[in-house]
Amino acid sequence: MTNNAELQFKIHDEQPRLARSLSHPLLLVLVFCISGTASFGQSNDKVPRVTVVNPVKETLVYRLPSKPAEMLAIQEAIIYARTSGYLDQISVDIGDSVEKGQVVAVLDTPELTDDVNVASAQVLEARAHHAAAQAVANAGASKILAADADFTRAKGEILQASAELRKAGAVLEAQKVHTDRIRRLHRQEAATDAQLETAEKDHLLATADVEVSQQALKAAETKSGAAAAMVTVAQAEWNAKVILVSVAETAVTSATARADHARTMLGYAIIRAPFSGVITDRFLDPGAAVVTSTSSKTTAIVTLKDLSSIKIYVQIPEPDVPYIHKGHSAEITCSAYPNRRFEGVVSRISRDLDRRTRTMKVEILLPNEDGQIYPGMFATVNFDLIERVDAWTLPAQALLGSKGEYHVYCVVGGVCRAVPIKIGLDDGRTVEITEGLNGDEQVILIGKGLVQAGDRVEAVGSNP
Repeated sequence: MTNNAELQFKIHDEQPRLARSLSHPLLLVLVFCISGTASFGQSNDKVPRVTVVNPVKETLVYRLPSKPAEMLAIQEAIIYARTSGYLDQISVDIGDSVEKGQVVAVLDTPELTDDVNVASAQVLEARAHHAAAQAVANAGASKILAADADFTRAKGEILQASAELRKAGAVLEAQKVHTDRIRRLHRQEAATDAQLETAEKDHLLATADVEVSQQALKAAETKSGAAAAMVTVAQAEWNAKVILVSVAETAVTSATARADHARTMLGYAIIRAPFSGVITDRFLDPGAAVVTSTSSKTTAIVTLKDLSSIKIYVQIPEPDVPYIHKGHSAEITCSAYPNRRFEGVVSRISRDLDRRTRTMKVEILLPNEDGQIYPGMFATVNFDLIERVDAWTLPAQALLGSKGEYHVYCVVGGVCRAVPIKIGLDDGRTVEITEGLNGDEQVILIGKGLVQAGDRVEAVGSNP
């Protein structure tokens, strides 16, 4: 029997084989030799002799036919400069391994250095202007405080003048009452002229004190109004100075941003590896002009590839797409190592079929820790898609029918019987029988073209 672990199978429900409906001419000759007659069917007394086999249990593997593919690095990048200049240093060459962040090349960019110096000076100037504006604003705040203090003192003077006025008014009222009493007593000759003169004089003094207190209150109120006006003016001046401080702060921020941008552009003069890998190509030597990648004409410096893993793309035919899933193992061979087998896994599935070829793109990831596999190598990919354990099998030659309607001739009690069957995997030589047989049947392998259902036959050559 054929070693089925090495077979490559495909679903057989749609493609009939001529060998299943007609016997090969050589087989006819063989049967004639065995039976010793050239007659067909039951036209004479001799019973046809046919070779039979029993269904056999085997483990079948549905292996996708080998797919050619090209190996690619898991990551690769052509490194360009972010700024223009002249190549001052290049520290790598083809075949060199580099780590992420390692310096690959350095550009000579004196204009960017000048830009950094100018921007830094502008930052210092803007900060000086800001400090001056802040000092003026602080002085304005002090002026507001002083005006507030004057206003507070003026309000205190108003309160004091008001108290003095109330006191003088009270004294005047008391003195008026006293003077009126002295006048009545004087008319009654109960008070002397001296007492009347003194009372009149005290009344005049009290009246004068009231007038003085009134004048003092008016002065205090005037002073308070002036102090309040000074507070308003000082507040307005301070607001204007605060605006100047904000303008100065904006100028500092703008100057700092320009300086940071200039330093960033200068930093681009140092070109670093974006990931760990191997330099596979170098395009420039020291002194060469380097044009920024943002211009219409770009200048590549090196090519970097990550060889820690290799990715492989293959196209899967539409009938086999349902059997491919993420994590599916794949066997890979390459021309450089014909006696080695590499194990990869399906890492990505496009989930979209090409309308022209009706195939789906699948990515396979192959670890490359020893670094012996290189991008560009030609690869061959094999998939084991389906495995059938203990499947009933027959030689494909034993089948009759087509387009999914298959049957076999079995010898039952010396008579040929047609038994309908259903098949599964088929590699063209061995076929999986999914329904119709239980394993103890004698299936006609050679001579089935000489008999029909119901004919008597002699079975020989049955496998154990």
